[in-house]
Amino acid sequence: MFRLFAAIALALCTSVPARATTYPPVTFTDLVTQADIIFIGEVMDVRPLAVNTADGPVIKTRVVFRVHDPLFGTTAALEVLEFFGGEVGDVGMAIAEMPRFAIGDRRVVFARRDRSINPIVGFTQGLLRVTRDAAGVDRVVTLEGLPVDQPESIGLGRTGRTAVTAMRLLDFRDRVRRAVEGIRR
Repeated sequence: MFRLFAAIALALCTSVPARATTYPPVTFTDLVTQADIIFIGEVMDVRPLAVNTADGPVIKTRVVFRVHDPLFGTTAALEVLEFFGGEVGDVGMAIAEMPRFAIGDRRVVFARRDRSINPIVGFTQGLLRVTRDAAGVDRVVTLEGLPVDQPESIGLGRTGRTAVTAMRLLDFRDRVRRAVEGIRR
């Protein structure tokens, strides 16, 4: 009996932990149809703040983006998005896998304007990184650093394809614009 208990305990301790925050995969079409705003921008400010609510104080993080390329739903030079969690003084609140931001981050953003703990469509899936390759070409990758080789690959779980070259930002932007025109008529 002891060996059975020990084997079960060992199996539980060595199992791969489940993700604490789960969300269904979203496709490129989902990103375009569910977003109220779509833009390419750069993080200009990241500021946690305490907010009093009917249920008590909470901490949110306000992220200010300089909009370099408004693709849908905005013509503003700056967009401000708020995310649940952050640290104010010695007090912190967090949600597993909530995106984090640093000044200078360049992103493609698919977001909603409604109040939520996270305005990004698909929790993190509608937030893509813009990276510059060795030749100076801007490319699009997921937050995890996986290359986006075509918009239709978003949400399909195509991982482990390290030989794929990430799509050029200019090409991705054009595909977003065409999708917005086609879907949102």
